[in-house]
Amino acid sequence: MAVVKLGRPVKSNLGGPNGAMAYIIKPAKTDGGRLVSSNYERTRTDYDALAEGMLDDNRRSPKGIRKDSRLAYHIKLSFSPKDPVTPEQVHELGVEFARRITGGEYKFVVATHTDRHHLHDHIMVCAASRYGKHLKAELPKDIIDQWRAVSDEICRREGLSVVFNPVVEEQTRKMRDGTTAERDDEASVRSANEPATKTRKASSGEPLERRYGMSMEEIYAAAKGMGVKDRIRMLIDLTSSTAENFEDWKDMLDIRGVGVEVRGRHLTYTLKDTGFKIRDEKLGQAYDMTNIMAGLAHTPVIPITFNRRLVAKQTRKTITVWLPGTHRKKKITFDAKRLVDDGGSTLRAFLPRDRDQIILDPSNRYAGKTPTPGLYQWFGEPTSRLEPQTTPERLPLRYGVSPAQQRYYQAQARRLDRLAGEAKALNAAIRWTRLAGGDSAKGLRLLRGKVRESHDELQAAVIALHDAIQQEDPDLEAETRGEMERREALCDRYEDELSAIEREIHTTRDREQTETEQREQQRHKRGRPI
Repeated sequence: MAVVKLGRPVKSNLGGPNGAMAYIIKPAKTDGGRLVSSNYERTRTDYDALAEGMLDDNRRSPKGIRKDSRLAYHIKLSFSPKDPVTPEQVHELGVEFARRITGGEYKFVVATHTDRHHLHDHIMVCAASRYGKHLKAELPKDIIDQWRAVSDEICRREGLSVVFNPVVEEQTRKMRDGTTAERDDEASVRSANEPATKTRKASSGEPLERRYGMSMEEIYAAAKGMGVKDRIRMLIDLTSSTAENFEDWKDMLDIRGVGVEVRGRHLTYTLKDTGFKIRDEKLGQAYDMTNIMAGLAHTPVIPITFNRRLVAKQTRKTITVWLPGTHRKKKITFDAKRLVDDGGSTLRAFLPRDRDQIILDPSNRYAGKTPTPGLYQWFGEPTSRLEPQTTPERLPLRYGVSPAQQRYYQAQARRLDRLAGEAKALNAAIRWTRLAGGDSAKGLRLLRGKVRESHDELQAAVIALHDAIQQEDPDLEAETRGEMERREALCDRYEDELSAIEREIHTTRDREQTETEQREQQRHKRGRPI
């Protein structure tokens, strides 16, 4: 069994002793460089020569090398420890795989690593072809599935195990058929009186639309905007389980046809083929920015928000930030993978919740440490959401005919909504006050603690789902996905109750303040001399 994964984007980190090329052909990992091959006419163990060849190809392309240009694609081909393969055989299969997916147009380097419990190939494919085309423009949205179909075909031929995947099987069937000319010929000679079959059947009698893709019911549902959320959730889960950082995750989703845009503390997902846009909160809390970063880091995280002017130093690997209010006397340094930068003035870092942060002085000397939640004394704790998670759908109402009747019915509808919100807040307040032994303030604190606890449990469930996807265990994946959905529903419930209570508290406080001001104004008017 061979697993195909797309590694992090190779941009400015291609060459150099610490670059991606030097890593994949490292002699200690490739049996002294013996298990390294390429279609470059260069020394196969010279990382500078190999990297320079790819840089030359990118320079000669019509676009050239721009800022943040992707210079190469890093593909990982991992084999199961249970398969009887040798390092030499794994290397040969990796070279064959690279030749087939590049079609002779793109240069590549294949390096087989033997330092892990499983043999695996690192394949570096140049992003620019010798004909001037750029690989990103040539890649369809299902390219990963196509590459996996090529890998499965090679594994079957060599007698290695293959994990069944309906999407990959569909790609394999298309590759095997090659063209639909035969089916077209059969359709053209069919008698006009012969009724056409409504559904194509597989050899097992199972409809092909159901076995390999979407059924007609699902296609019509997708056309109505239904089912799209599940598709986006699935793609997010698959990419989050393999990506190494936020930018890598965005690029992997981009290849699969989903664009990601950061808008404040929210993410907006866009299906490129249809232009359908959806916000993260519409997919559920498991797919907001905090939980996405927790899944990428494989550990619970908390968000820290700061202004770009507080950045003291930033490198490719780390970022140093001054602590607000310390007059640039104290600072912290964290991994650049934890940062989300949308190009604006506000940056967000998602730091491990259960780790101490080291505080430095301006001379980079040790000045103390604090747990990650302790950073909120400088950066400020994010406020909980007060807006409702969803808006309940009401039955269509027919308002009055005249403008006066329409205004009356609209006022009544707003009053009913307000009463429903007050009833919801009252029921929640009574419930939590009873759980706190009759103390309303203690009940509110208890509910806020439940919200924080449910957020932590949701992050843990997201991390467990990503681990299950990496292990390629369908049963475990289904179990962890169900657990994540249950945690998400519980989190929404607690947060919805807290939002209702806090909204009612703020509304009551504003109403009382307004009434007090009105009474003061009336008293002042009555006491004014004539």
